[in-house]
Amino acid sequence: MITLYGTSKSRASRCLVALEELGLAYRHVPLFQHGATPADRDVLDKLNPNSRIPVLDDDGFILWESMAINLYLEDKHGGPRWPHAPRERALVYQWSLWSQTEMDRPDWQQAWRSGDAKRMEAAKVQRLVTLGRLNAALSGRDYLLGDAFTFADLNLAATICQPNEGGRIDGNFDPIEHGLPALGAWLKRCTARASWLKVRDLP
Repeated sequence: MITLYGTSKSRASRCLVALEELGLAYRHVPLFQHGATPADRDVLDKLNPNSRIPVLDDDGFILWESMAINLYLEDKHGGPRWPHAPRERALVYQWSLWSQTEMDRPDWQQAWRSGDAKRMEAAKVQRLVTLGRLNAALSGRDYLLGDAFTFADLNLAATICQPNEGGRIDGNFDPIEHGLPALGAWLKRCTARASWLKVRDLP
């Protein structure tokens, strides 16, 4: 039995999208970060020493960190979106890790929360440069590895745009409005999938 702990309005959404794409049966426990109540915090403290979501319980195997969860599920269950060739799988790892190191950046998040106009503007400029690289990689192709949607697309798209964010990066950034048409078209294709729409409506 698979259980995924974490509200869909968080990084846990990445894992929920992966579970939906894989067609796996699972139980969803929509806990909030650090636990919204003392009882929730007790649950998280027992599952994850960081007391953070998401956490996966796969028949007693406990795993945390959203991208580690996704890569584990994708590697274990495979399917048409998990490439067979080692080099193509390496590209899934590459883009998945890139999404964490280049897009899910703590310094940007701290800048946006700071209220400091200069820090926020600097983060915005850096983000545009980084997204420009992604736009270039997507130019002339529908998906990161070519014509077919793979877990490289899922892991990256679900990092930059949660299902509850209306197709906008971080909920506030439309790539097409910023001269990134290939990225914008790709993101629309990804977020229109049934998996995203299902997770969007979860608690």
